[in-house]
Amino acid sequence: MQFFESPFFRKIFLVLALVVFVGFGTLTFWISSSVKASFRETQLSTLQDALHRYRMGILGWLSEKQKDIEGLARVYEYSPQMDSSFLRAFRETIQEYAEILILDGQGKLLSNSGSVPLQIGLDLSDREYFQVARRGSSFVSGFFRGRGRGMATLSISAPIRKEGKPEKVVAGFITLEKFLEQFNPEAPRITGTSGIVSVHFVNAKGQIISHPEYKTRYPLDPDIEEDPTFRSESEPVRLLLERKEGALVYRHKGKGFYSAYSWVEPIQIGLVFEADQEVLERPLTRQLHSLILSSCLVFVFLIGALLFVLWFLSQPLYQLNQAMEKIIHEGPKGEVVFKKTGSHVDRLVDTFKELQQVVDQRETQLKDKAARDSLTGLYNHGMLEDLLQKEYHRRKRSGKPLCFLMVDIDHFKEVNDNYGHAVGDQVLQEVGRILESCVRAGDIVARYGGEEFAILVDSDQPEVSLSLAERIRSRIESHPFIVKGEKLPLTVSVGWVCLKTDKVPDPRAIVKEADDELYRAKEAGRNRVSGHAWV
Repeated sequence: MQFFESPFFRKIFLVLALVVFVGFGTLTFWISSSVKASFRETQLSTLQDALHRYRMGILGWLSEKQKDIEGLARVYEYSPQMDSSFLRAFRETIQEYAEILILDGQGKLLSNSGSVPLQIGLDLSDREYFQVARRGSSFVSGFFRGRGRGMATLSISAPIRKEGKPEKVVAGFITLEKFLEQFNPEAPRITGTSGIVSVHFVNAKGQIISHPEYKTRYPLDPDIEEDPTFRSESEPVRLLLERKEGALVYRHKGKGFYSAYSWVEPIQIGLVFEADQEVLERPLTRQLHSLILSSCLVFVFLIGALLFVLWFLSQPLYQLNQAMEKIIHEGPKGEVVFKKTGSHVDRLVDTFKELQQVVDQRETQLKDKAARDSLTGLYNHGMLEDLLQKEYHRRKRSGKPLCFLMVDIDHFKEVNDNYGHAVGDQVLQEVGRILESCVRAGDIVARYGGEEFAILVDSDQPEVSLSLAERIRSRIESHPFIVKGEKLPLTVSVGWVCLKTDKVPDPRAIVKEADDELYRAKEAGRNRVSGHAWV
């Protein structure tokens, strides 16, 4: 090449080649490190999200069980003459419970469901579940050793009131075995990463209580909680015992792991999600190897491109030199003109703008799709919470009340049981369409969950909410739901509230008030509207 004949261009080539080598090597190292750090952050975030969903599932299940016991307590408040057969029937219906007890005000056993032989009059007043419920509060305990079977058992208790004062206590017991059957520690169904992620349950002693042998030995070994065999010395377990939660990458016994951990306070159990680092990073390692190979190829290409650019840059100088020599020898015969290259910058800007519009439109569509319930097309629970939060703060600034409705399809379980879930889905879709036809512009209709719907009313007038609630109830009652050629009688219960926002602490309190009114409508016989206003 001609430019190598010039010492100047030779120096430029060597300097630029060195700069490209150092710069590109540094860039490759930085990209590799960034990709690895981003990969770890993403995987830890994914593990934390999966653990959070798993933990929320446990807390939701506990809430359901607590509501079961509280409901049973209310039954005994209205029908104190219920005998042990009712407890047996209750336990057979909700099979998670190993035993259900009724205790008097002194902690003496009055009645039980009969799964464990217990003597009537047995003194259980020393148990915390009795002491807390006797003071008038519901209670969920951690796992402890049951007196009847010696099983690891958690208790849920609630007071039975008479004239508003706690008189007796109802307590239900769920064994560790039943709990682990309900929450079988198989992370693939949570994370979709079959064979990679494992779930461990840890007690306050740092033992892995989800170990199959632990469950088997517990009734036979009173001192098992002191057995170091099941105790884990890993970093996540140590942090769990300090009641911390988070995610980290750590090494234990020569192996690396990704882990997320959290403590479930109501039942005094820790959760650990764990993934083998080598297995999880295997695709990343292959990508990094490909990146290094690609970097080498790109470096070679850049050196070739550098040679071409230097050659290309040297050509105008060579041509200019020839032109100047011609002018010197032949005299000035006119201006020396060099062709200018054309530019597509303007078109590129226009294309980018068009691309930006397309991306914005697709992003809007994706956001709307994510905010919608896949079955009914209504807003989903998460979007409703966001909208309710914003509306709450907007109303609070203006000092205006906020109106909210909860709608529940009566006896919807019977529809699924008698006609199948496909018909149930059709009913939910049709009810969603009816709700949308009943509301006014500005009202927000959402599927709250299951057969429950919610409406955020664009009005601060209680009579508007009451009118809307009654219109919904009447419209659904009179609507012909046709199933297999027959009309399916369907009704809904509606709870509504209009509350002054400075009287409630947060939007959840408004939802709870509406849900309580819905419960009252159900209690009054269903196909009812119940509500109140505090304006």
